[in-house]
Amino acid sequence: MKKKNLPLTLLTIFILSIYACDSDPCNEGYTQVNDNGATFCLPDYVAGIENPSEYGNMLYHSEYGIITLNNGKWTNEMGENITDLLKVEY
Repeated sequence: MKKKNLPLTLLTIFILSIYACDSDPCNEGYTQVNDNGATFCLPDYVAGIENPSEYGNMLYHSEYGIITLNNGKWTNEMGENITDLLKVEY
């Protein structure tokens, strides 16, 4: 009886290990980023929607990386104003 359960047990362990090894721990609509040695998930930038998150007004943009909304202006990681560049995407 035990020998019959062994293949089923091994198959179950294999399937569970595949699901546990997900390389992207972020939910849909979020991107994993590394900033100052910390790894976390930031909401993705969606044109026209400025979502405040648990990280303040930081969002992830596929082209510009981490962007921040300060006083109505978007800046990239180097502090450059990219507000006009983002408006082109509308």
